[in-house]
Amino acid sequence: MLPGRRLAGLARAELTMLLRNRMQLVTAVLFPLAIPFLYLPIARAGAEPAQLAGALGMMFVIALLFVVYYNLLSTYVARRQDLVLKRLRTGEAADATVLAASAVPALLIAAVMITVMAAISVPLLDLPAPRSAPLIVLGLGLGAVLLVPLALATANITRTVESAQVTSLPLMAVAIIGTGSAVPLSAMPEWFGRLVAFVPSAPIVALVRGGWLGVDADGAVLGTAELWTSALGQVGILLGWLVLACWFVALRFRWEPRA
Repeated sequence: MLPGRRLAGLARAELTMLLRNRMQLVTAVLFPLAIPFLYLPIARAGAEPAQLAGALGMMFVIALLFVVYYNLLSTYVARRQDLVLKRLRTGEAADATVLAASAVPALLIAAVMITVMAAISVPLLDLPAPRSAPLIVLGLGLGAVLLVPLALATANITRTVESAQVTSLPLMAVAIIGTGSAVPLSAMPEWFGRLVAFVPSAPIVALVRGGWLGVDADGAVLGTAELWTSALGQVGILLGWLVLACWFVALRFRWEPRA
């Protein structure tokens, strides 16, 4: 069987199991849809488009954390506990195919949810139409894919599905700090702000804001070519994290339950 068919078959089976898990499904679908309404008071208070676009980026990151990262962390730990991953590994599918198949449903749901969130947020928050939708898609796509190996890495220190509620907190807390929703980046000490800029969530928000408004990090309006050039740094940070996370998973991922 071709690798693509193996991946599709395993992904269909994973989607079926996800649909049977009501708690995971509610977390993946209903929670992200409620997020735009949390930012409605900001819009009604007369926030500027730059603030609202940044808030939209924060919404997307929070949605990705729950739909992709947390759900996949729980999924990988559960499949490992039940020895599903170990059994699949002894079959014809490659290791990468086995792990990627579990991620496909979560990534597809995330794509749908973010599209719906954007459709809700534009009229709700009175946002302008995005200037560069491909840049937004690139940032969110890289961010979503990056969360897959990060979930796998966290699974290494997670014994049970229940303990995922604890082991997921450090990464989620750092990611939320990176969005600037806990403390605005402008209010941080300069040296700390520079460090936070390398947290994966920071470039995601920057790419969403830049793609939506067509501006750079300083708020200057740019043309299409200049906008993409200014985004190279953020894209590079995400790619660097992706390579590092995949390398760690390939080297250290635990396929059998922790003792």
